[in-house]
Amino acid sequence: MNGPQSHLANPAQLSSDLQTASGVLQSTVFEGFAAIDTAAGSPAAVATRPGALLGTAPIALPRTASRLYASAPQRLEALRTAARVLAPGIMASVVPAPLLGTTSTWDVTTHAYIQSSSATPAAPANGVRIILYTIDPATGHIMESPLTPVGYVDLVDHSSGNTNSLQVTIFGGTPGATGNTTYADYTVTATVTGSPVVTGFNASASGFVTDGIRTLAFSGTFVATGLDTNHPNVTIDGTWDLDNPVIHVVSHETITSPDANDATITLDFSVTRGNETVSETGPIVVVVSPQTVTVDVAIAVNGVPFARISGTNNGITIRHADGSALSSDETQAVSDLFTLPAQLQSAVESLFNPARHLMGG
Repeated sequence: MNGPQSHLANPAQLSSDLQTASGVLQSTVFEGFAAIDTAAGSPAAVATRPGALLGTAPIALPRTASRLYASAPQRLEALRTAARVLAPGIMASVVPAPLLGTTSTWDVTTHAYIQSSSATPAAPANGVRIILYTIDPATGHIMESPLTPVGYVDLVDHSSGNTNSLQVTIFGGTPGATGNTTYADYTVTATVTGSPVVTGFNASASGFVTDGIRTLAFSGTFVATGLDTNHPNVTIDGTWDLDNPVIHVVSHETITSPDANDATITLDFSVTRGNETVSETGPIVVVVSPQTVTVDVAIAVNGVPFARISGTNNGITIRHADGSALSSDETQAVSDLFTLPAQLQSAVESLFNPARHLMGG
């Protein structure tokens, strides 16, 4: 092929930096936080109707795994179905009144979270506190022998008018102690539009997470329109900024669908490090039955073509823009470039789950 051919300045360093970014979201405290999504008795597993749409709104980087892409038509159909059963408007609060000001701790007798009447200091009056514990890596469940607290999370309700808003703050240490590390502090908001039938849904999130050494700031929006039709559309935008090494990630994803069997996902994703910006853009076309996923994504370095990923679920080809093969370091860098969105998606989804459940997801 003719035309310009760019190269990565340092493929091995790009791989290392991308792996560092994903590692920020891996810690004992985050493991404990992820567990409250499904733990028995957890207030974060309580569901109410106003957030029925949040469960279908992944406000994070688009997962590059073909499984999520292949499910795009079903995701749109789930949005449309949820809209039919969701009453217009948003309730005045996210946290149920009986939970306000309470602290939940793990009880080894009942193997479930229970409200603690002796917990001090008290939880925020407009929120709920959940103590986090060490997780058994083999099961993903709270380890009871020994039962070891590793931190706590405060879920604080800031809802007002027709907007639900939940602040999530994750701490290491013990409530009331000095020197506790704040591992995450972010706010999720959600609104629905349309009456008497819901036609649109908007959600946003912003804040930061840290492993105690590096900090990853993020913000994202999720907009769904046409939920009262057979062809809803979704737009997801997000930015992530790591402080050390300095990495800036920007993502724009649209999902359009003429019917429940077909969808086109258009990606525009970039990672900037120093003077180098590596971007990936292009469509992924999905057909549910018979299932096919067709990919045509171009990768560029500072706007100059570098490589192209093309093919179907029966076979994917990755070549330089000029048709030549990638080196082993370049192949690894491209792999990590695609893995980072998947890792951030998985981790950030766990950050949204308490809000999603309390809002009804």
